[in-house]
Amino acid sequence: MKTVKSALLGSKQLIDTNADVLLIQLKEIIKEHRALVVTRLIGDLPTYLHYKFEMKANKDLLMKIKEELLLLKDNRVGLKVYDNIVQQLLNRAVVHLTNEPFYKEIDECLTAYVAEREIKFN
Repeated sequence: MKTVKSALLGSKQLIDTNADVLLIQLKEIIKEHRALVVTRLIGDLPTYLHYKFEMKANKDLLMKIKEELLLLKDNRVGLKVYDNIVQQLLNRAVVHLTNEPFYKEIDECLTAYVAEREIKFN
């Protein structure tokens, strides 16, 4: 039995019968956690954009970014992005999810919008 601990989801027990089953369960937990992070981020998106990218977005750009984040929220989980978590799970009994890899994925998703805005205003 393995355990994944998340500040957003609490503790989740995983059945450790084989690696494939373990990874399927991990994908679901990561998807749930990512959905909560994205939902919270959308709730205060202008503040995050200002903090992270030092930008103010107009309503149209905010809508585009929200749509992109909603797509990310519903997308399948690519475990390559979360390889560090996968390796921890395979080698430890307890894994603690931090928000860092989730925000890294989110920031990569937003990079195109930030770059587009910088091109327009430079």
